[in-house]
Amino acid sequence: MRRQSAILVLLCSIFVFSIFCSPLKAQTETSISTIDQEKKKQEIDSIIRAYAAVNKFNGTALVRYQNKIIFEKSYGWQNAEKKIPNRNESVYQIASLTKSFTALMIIKLGEEGKLSVHDPISKFIPDYPRGNEITIEHLLTHTSGIYEALRNKEYFRLLHTGEIITKNKELSFFKNEPLDFEPGTQFSYTNSGYILLGIIIEKVTGLSYEDAVRKIILNPLKMTHTGFNYLTLKSSYKTVPYSYISKTKQEKTEIWNSTLTGPAGQIYSTADDLYNYYKGLRDYKIVSKETFKKATTPFLSGYGYGWFIDDLYGKKLINHGGNIEGSTSYFAMLPEENLSIILLNNITSKKLEKAGNTILAALLEQPYTLPQPKKEVTLNTDLLKKCAGNYKLADDSIIHILYENGQLFIQNNKDPKVRLLAEKENEFFLQDDDTEISFIFKKGEKDVVMIKKGLSSKTAEKL
Repeated sequence: MRRQSAILVLLCSIFVFSIFCSPLKAQTETSISTIDQEKKKQEIDSIIRAYAAVNKFNGTALVRYQNKIIFEKSYGWQNAEKKIPNRNESVYQIASLTKSFTALMIIKLGEEGKLSVHDPISKFIPDYPRGNEITIEHLLTHTSGIYEALRNKEYFRLLHTGEIITKNKELSFFKNEPLDFEPGTQFSYTNSGYILLGIIIEKVTGLSYEDAVRKIILNPLKMTHTGFNYLTLKSSYKTVPYSYISKTKQEKTEIWNSTLTGPAGQIYSTADDLYNYYKGLRDYKIVSKETFKKATTPFLSGYGYGWFIDDLYGKKLINHGGNIEGSTSYFAMLPEENLSIILLNNITSKKLEKAGNTILAALLEQPYTLPQPKKEVTLNTDLLKKCAGNYKLADDSIIHILYENGQLFIQNNKDPKVRLLAEKENEFFLQDDDTEISFIFKKGEKDVVMIKKGLSSKTAEKL
């Protein structure tokens, strides 16, 4: 549910999301008003195929410019086991893109005079610690300093269950933790703040979060294939979530508990529904031009009210991504060009935002590079032997790094050993897998191995 930058932060903690991103920069302004649409269609297809070739795209892409379809196509499997391909109608979890809906609800209620972004949250949640100092705006802009719920091990465990969690239980995972910093002084992407915004929406409207969003946003914009509880969704277009998928390997993952992700990441949707969302924002059908301009004005670290705002080739790029286990989304709009890009995947992919920015570069006639498959390099035996040893994780389990006949292998406890392929010094990968292994050697400190797979990151110290 988050994006990779301070974004994506991300960005931070994860929904671990989550969601992380580096804006592309350039000095020149360009226009796509005279684009050869067929040529661009082929170029976008080539870009997405390049990401699919390295197992970083499995889903639907929709690109529209001035109300015309430039590109709409789906790739990979909706259900690999049953050989059902992804289709343009496929339904995906959008993860942290949900935050833009939550923020839109808040600013709509502000327009109606039912709250102010400068209200302290104690006005709505009287017993919240330091609630007189934390404002709604702090929650919207990730500047509250509130503890990230995903750092709580019990919260993370419950994400992988279907257990219904009460609001009080959910609040208990972060409510009484000390603030990471004084409100308004720093940016730190946190799902907890948006969980609180959902509670405020419910108190102000007298409706559940889901009913309020449906009434104020989904129904007016005719987003008929968008909803909230993905686990219970019955649809022939429902995508199966995968942590990793390739031509020869498919790793399914569990659907996250929507009673925990809630206003921070529970919405599911389709590419066409999200295009209706874009039109509703563009045409100011939900909030006024002035209100939307305020929401898309950066506060700290390029984040406004539920949106990242970047300067792309001299133009204002409004965007947000989402990343949870088994689902990734990217939604971008260039208002000056009336351009929207919607990318939805049913895999865990930290490259989706990069793919979106690459498509933008192509449309704006800017240079870009395409992803390449990882290649194994040869390291000398001294470097390999330096990595070998036993490493202990925080849960006391042991990771064995074995040196045998000029090669390195990794073995978790008594699992079968797997060969490590060197990408460069101290950095390795696995064949047909998205696991990345890096070794950190610092003088005077214990040697460390860091293992990243999808949204998970584990660190183990050498014994």
